Amino acid sequence: MRKEISGKYMISPYFVMFPLYVSMVGAGIITFQTKLMEHAGYNAWISVVLTGTSIHLILWMMYRLLSSRHDGQEIISLNHTLFGKIAGNVINSAVILYFVFGAFLKLKIYIEIVQVWFFPVMNVLPLSICIALLLYYAVSGGFRSVIGVSAWATFFSLVSVFPEVLLSLPFLHPLNLLPLLNHSAADMMLASKSMVFEYLGVETLLFLYPFIRTPAKSQKWAHLILILVTCLYLLIIILTFMFFSEGQLRHSIWPTIELIGIYEVPLLQRLEYFFVSLWLLKMVAGIGIYLWGACRGMKTAFRAGQRHSLIVFLIAFVALNNFVADHRTIERVSEWYGAVGFYFIYAYIPFLFVCVLIRRRSARHFAGRKPA
Repeated sequence: MRKEISGKYMISPYFVMFPLYVSMVGAGIITFQTKLMEHAGYNAWISVVLTGTSIHLILWMMYRLLSSRHDGQEIISLNHTLFGKIAGNVINSAVILYFVFGAFLKLKIYIEIVQVWFFPVMNVLPLSICIALLLYYAVSGGFRSVIGVSAWATFFSLVSVFPEVLLSLPFLHPLNLLPLLNHSAADMMLASKSMVFEYLGVETLLFLYPFIRTPAKSQKWAHLILILVTCLYLLIIILTFMFFSEGQLRHSIWPTIELIGIYEVPLLQRLEYFFVSLWLLKMVAGIGIYLWGACRGMKTAFRAGQRHSLIVFLIAFVALNNFVADHRTIERVSEWYGAVGFYFIYAYIPFLFVCVLIRRRSARHFAGRKPA
């Protein structure tokens, strides 16, 4: 039987927006435009809408499969219910590793940005240790501590978008978006597949769900924040397309930072330094949600202490930073994680949904049969 969660650890339904936002909006927002353009050119903005629409369906599936107290209201107990203890623990181990690896990748991408733009010859070990200590402070405080950091990170992240839009207006060329629909449906699908990487994080709901008071009421807020994230990605990619020519964008690694770098404001000569520094809070929140989910999974599946698991994960992060060093290696690791995440979202979650649906219908069928 699943142990009931104390009300003091739970959050109000609308608070689900904050962990979902910081989980989905990561360092990928700085680079995703170039990846999408490789497949669909300047029609790639359409793939943002297509992918966002499909994620709404996945989000609905997650709420449906987690809604039964009998089957289990989080991914760990659900796997035990559907596949048994041994197979369930094997799957749970893979899920935990997936979340740990996602957290490490977010951390590594941010450290690379800091190293390239701020301190090119800096040893990354001190920075890794400092961020690891911040993460320990945030995550060891418990679920509500992570949610609090996520709320502040969401606020500062969204507020920083408005200056970017206003300052970029004099430099935009709307005709860059023309001609419309000059790429095939296959190109759009490839761009949409690449865009899935930016929405990875929505699956954190699989751990968050039992910590929400009246979780059914949170569904509308979850869909609302997903719409907001889709609009944010759409706004960023359209601004980028209208600022850069297609030839320029092909040679850009971090187009969002380069776009911010052209702004001139009093007292701040390099505005991109301010945005990257502000982004630290957002990255700590996003990584913290992933780590909290992994530690929660270790506790539920294997009865391991959450703080002990957190310390092991953070030590591993600091050590692995020396092995994943150059940009090409980070790109390859990101592609591998994106491929795993794609199948996690579009294969594993629908598979669970079908299994839960069959299980519930079978239970109702046998419950409705009268004894002879």
